[in-house]
Amino acid sequence: MVVASRQAVRVLRCTLTLGMLVVSAALTLAASATATTVGGGGASPSGFVIGDTNAAIGTPVTFWGAQWWTANSLSGGLAPASFKGFANTPETPPACGTNWSTGPGNSSGPPPAPLPELIEVTVASHIAKSGPTISGDTQEVVVVKTNPGYAPDPGHAGTGTVIEVLCDSSGGRPT
Repeated sequence: MVVASRQAVRVLRCTLTLGMLVVSAALTLAASATATTVGGGGASPSGFVIGDTNAAIGTPVTFWGAQWWTANSLSGGLAPASFKGFANTPETPPACGTNWSTGPGNSSGPPPAPLPELIEVTVASHIAKSGPTISGDTQEVVVVKTNPGYAPDPGHAGTGTVIEVLCDSSGGRPT
């Protein structure tokens, strides 16, 4: 028979309580980290755009570059060759069902390099040019895992892979 002193029992209780607090804190931290990497929470908003026929999960995409219009397909027709892949208006994060506009080429003011590992990207089905203004729609917003190599000049393409669909214009988050 083992007999424990009162002091030994107190130490054991304190140790177990402290251990449970550490485990609880670790689980909370892990849940928080998961929440920021799943569901777009860890993705940085951007003004970059891809074509709607390129937006499937797992698809390699070009979201910025001199040949954006040849690398992206839109169900609503061809994009103007002067569109390089960045929409600078509105300056808020992309939202499904909204429209956007920008200027041609470098006049759109893309962000400096390097880009975050995960970015939110607008998915357009139609892009048109009227005078100096290029505009389009937002059918979806996706998360793209970026590749190295981007620079804010169209000669250094921004590329990556679609990893998640955040919303679509039919009214929300896909299931």
